[in-house]
Amino acid sequence: MKTSPAPSPWIFIAYLVLIFYCLGAAAMNEFVEYQSWADLGPYLSAADFAAWHVATAQHTVPFLTVPAVLLSGVLVMLYWHLPPAVPRAALWLAVACHAVFWASTLFVQWPLEDALNQGSFSPDLMERLLRSDWVRKALLLVEAPLAIYMAHRALRAANGAEVAQPDRPGRLPIPVQG
Repeated sequence: MKTSPAPSPWIFIAYLVLIFYCLGAAAMNEFVEYQSWADLGPYLSAADFAAWHVATAQHTVPFLTVPAVLLSGVLVMLYWHLPPAVPRAALWLAVACHAVFWASTLFVQWPLEDALNQGSFSPDLMERLLRSDWVRKALLLVEAPLAIYMAHRALRAANGAEVAQPDRPGRLPIPVQG
């Protein structure tokens, strides 16, 4: 589990761009798409809601799902290309966030979305969808400051500043004052 001596900065930059894009897209998805489903769903027949849901949900794939998959792929690439000043523990915490994110997506979000595709709209189902989506957003909200921390560590080291090293391998270091 060695860090590459000269990791590609582009992989880390891609990670930073994608994490903040995905956080913004996830928030926008709730406020635009999910809220419109919740607001209009009670006024549509089951068949009309299902048709509307299928028609609108397909537009999230290129703007939300594909970037989330790319983010996960880039995160895995960081295993081999992590800047040396960034502690592995930070990477593992980000990976844990993604594992829970995808577990929630596969086992909670997609089954709820599938029920909506079948015309099973109900205020309770929408409430469960909105509530469970906040689990995924919370994970992104944990990872975003973590990404800022990792960027701070990488940039300080790149600028020649002294960067605290962990007292034990795999632990987050105590910041150097100064």
